[in-house]
Amino acid sequence: MTNRKPFHPWRWLPLLVLAVAPTTMAATAVTLTFSPGGHLDLPISNVNPNLIVVPGDRVTNISSAAGLLTDKKNTQAGAALFSTASDKPFTLYVETRLGQVFSINATPRATEGRSYRLFPTTPTPRPVAKVWETAQPYESMLVALNRALLRGALPEGYGPASIDKEAPFTRAGLQATPDSAWDGNAVHIVRYRLTNPLSVPVVLREPDFWTPGTRAIMVHPRYQRLIAGASTWLYVIRTQEHTDGQH
Repeated sequence: MTNRKPFHPWRWLPLLVLAVAPTTMAATAVTLTFSPGGHLDLPISNVNPNLIVVPGDRVTNISSAAGLLTDKKNTQAGAALFSTASDKPFTLYVETRLGQVFSINATPRATEGRSYRLFPTTPTPRPVAKVWETAQPYESMLVALNRALLRGALPEGYGPASIDKEAPFTRAGLQATPDSAWDGNAVHIVRYRLTNPLSVPVVLREPDFWTPGTRAIMVHPRYQRLIAGASTWLYVIRTQEHTDGQH
């Protein structure tokens, strides 16, 4: 991707409250990451149904050796519910709509049903998101993307992403803590909680948060100065490269 100067969407957008709806999950869900084509070692229940969710994607099939799965079905949200009566470990294969395939080394236990949120460790090509991103000029796409974020409705094809690799950082005395993330095809969006831990106000300047690969920065609510102890949100849109060279 060619180098471009970071774009400033706030110059084009009204400052509105951002409210991105979180993915609906069971309260006991465990969040993990998987490598495409890799495997996970997971305990599952053999007395209650288990749930697998791949946020931002849909599980299209789960399979195992004949007779090991006593029941399996997909939810309207794209999760997979499955049951087993086996008391011995076995391998479960998972396929998703975006072409992700991985296996689970399942260890059955007589426990409550297990619920897992599984994120890929590498970006997944998103054809629907790519169509939306490439159907308009670059700057227009960034403006439209930020408008979508402010409405709490991401473009079709976008989905939640893991924040496991997003580290907290401090710039100009302000502390940024990763809160949420989303993936398109060519862009990755991270929302940080931006806090002033000092006893004096700090001037809030978006250029302080530029890093290589940054395409847009938005602070909301946006203030000239962030007073002592106050917080706001920082949104950073970055370039995303795929392992197959797509962007």
